[in-house]
Amino acid sequence: MASPKNLSRRDFLSATTRTAAGLAAGSMFAARTARAATRRIGANDRIVLGIIGSGGQGLHDANTACRADNVVCAAINDVAEFRLDYAEKVLNATMASKGHTGVKINRYNDYRRVLDDKDIDAVVIATPDHWHSKPFIAACEAGKHIYQEKPFSFTIEEGEAMLAAAKKQKGLTIQIGTQRRSQMNYLQAKQFIDEGKLGDIHFVRAYDCRNYIAAEDPFTPESVAKRTQPDLNWNTTRIDWEQFQAPCKHKVSFDPLRYTAWRWYWDYAGGLVTDVGVHVIDNVHWLLGEPVPKSAVCNGGVYGVKYWETPDVVNAIIDYGTFSLSFTGNFTNGFEGDGFILYGTKGTMEVRGNDIKVWAEGDRSKPAAHWPNQHGVHQHNWIECIRSGKQTNAPVELGVSSLLPSHLSNLAYRSGKRITWDPVARKAS
Repeated sequence: MASPKNLSRRDFLSATTRTAAGLAAGSMFAARTARAATRRIGANDRIVLGIIGSGGQGLHDANTACRADNVVCAAINDVAEFRLDYAEKVLNATMASKGHTGVKINRYNDYRRVLDDKDIDAVVIATPDHWHSKPFIAACEAGKHIYQEKPFSFTIEEGEAMLAAAKKQKGLTIQIGTQRRSQMNYLQAKQFIDEGKLGDIHFVRAYDCRNYIAAEDPFTPESVAKRTQPDLNWNTTRIDWEQFQAPCKHKVSFDPLRYTAWRWYWDYAGGLVTDVGVHVIDNVHWLLGEPVPKSAVCNGGVYGVKYWETPDVVNAIIDYGTFSLSFTGNFTNGFEGDGFILYGTKGTMEVRGNDIKVWAEGDRSKPAAHWPNQHGVHQHNWIECIRSGKQTNAPVELGVSSLLPSHLSNLAYRSGKRITWDPVARKAS
C-alpha cells in the first residue's frame, strides 16, 4: 500500500476494493469446526479465553475479563516473545487472585493455533488494525465468541467481509471494543434527547486532544520497554517482523518505532480518525439513533510529531443530511481532552470524558441536567452475554456503522476529495 497522503482517490479506492475481493473469495485458511457457539456456557461453567495479539490493549482486555468469576486465559498469541512473557506473568497473577492456580497458558506465534485449540471458548482479538480481518473471520469459522478491539476493520471492504462472516454464525457473542457503550449514564442522556428536550440537533462537535510533544508518547519503543521490560534490547529481541507485516504490500525493514507506534503509519492503521475518533463518534451515533453518513471531507497534517505518517492534527467534517459532525484530533495540545457537544435548538449537551451535562439555551449559569460517569466494565458485559445469550452493549454491526465516518474521512484526507457513501451499494466514491 502506498503511504503518501496524496494518493489518488482512484488508486486508493481500487486498492481497498482488491483487498475486499480477496476476502470475499474466502478465508485463506481451512474452515474450522464451530464448537463454542453451539454450546451454551452456564453460570457455573468455566469460560476459557485466548488472546490474539497480546500487547497492551489485548492483555488489558483479557486480564479484565479474567477478573470476572470463573474465567481463565489458556492461550496467548503474539509476534513478539517479550509480549508473551509479560502477558503470561500478568495473567497468572490475576487468575491466582481469583483462585485459579495451575492454569497452563499455551504460547503461540500463529493465531490459527489458538483457534484450533478446542478448549478455547472465546478470543480477544487486539492485533494492529491491518491484522484484524483474517483472525476475526477465522474465529467466526471456528465458532469462538469474540471481543474485537476497535477500530473494527482496516478498510470499509474488510469490515463488510468481517460482518458477513459473523452473520453466518448466529450463536456467536461478539463485543466491539468501543467500551463507552457500557457507560450507563448515556442511557439517561439518550432518553433526554429522545423526549425532544434538546430540540433538533443540526451540529455536533467531537474531539480528542492530547499532547504527545510536551508529554511522553506511550507508543515509542522507550515507553513500551519501560512498561513491560525495562532492559529490552530492540536489536536482539525476537519479533517476527515478517509475520507482522505479512498483509502489507509495502514491506520495509524492521524498525522498532514502526512496530510500537504502528497506529501512526498508513501500512498498519488509520491514525487518529479511526484510533480515537471512533470512540466519540460511536457515542454520538448511540445518542442520535445510529445515523448514516452521507459524505465526508477532511484536512490536517503532520505538524508536530514528526515521525508520524498519519496526521497529528486532523479535522473531519461529516454530513448526515440533517446535521453536520466535525471531529478534531489534535495530539499537539491536550487542553480540551476528549468528548463531544450536541448543539440542539433547545439546549446543548456537553460530554467531557464520560461526564454528561446539559445547558439550557441561553443559560450557562448552571447545568439543567447532569449525569456523572457511571463506570461499566465492557469486558464483563461480554462475559455475561456469553453466558446468557443476550446481545452485547456493542454488537458486531456497530463495528461497521460506527467506524464508517472515520473510514470516509481517511479516504477524503488521502485523496484530497469529498467522499460520498452509497448506502444501497455500500460503497464509497
